[in-house]
Amino acid sequence: MFKVNRTRSYQYPVTATVYDADGKEQTGKFKATFKVLPHDQAKELPEDTSLLDAVLNDVSEIEIAGDDGQPLVGDALLDAIKNDPALSVATVSAYHESIAKKNRPRS
Repeated sequence: MFKVNRTRSYQYPVTATVYDADGKEQTGKFKATFKVLPHDQAKELPEDTSLLDAVLNDVSEIEIAGDDGQPLVGDALLDAIKNDPALSVATVSAYHESIAKKNRPRS
């Protein structure tokens, strides 16, 4: 029997490319922990709720320095990822891929 937990969370790799101060591409990977957002709950979210606010629980294997030079942790780290254009797009793409990738029909 196939049993599914409707309130599941899971880790998925994110690959992101950012540009450094010299304009060089820097590509790296980190892990995001997503929670599955059922369609009925997604429909009930306020209009201004971003997808990452709804599904991103945690990240690991990434370091972002705060204004004081110290690595951000917890909600501050999540906020930095959500607010960085390159990191947020890569994270949203990884979420969509994680949902659809294994469930596509094979031809």
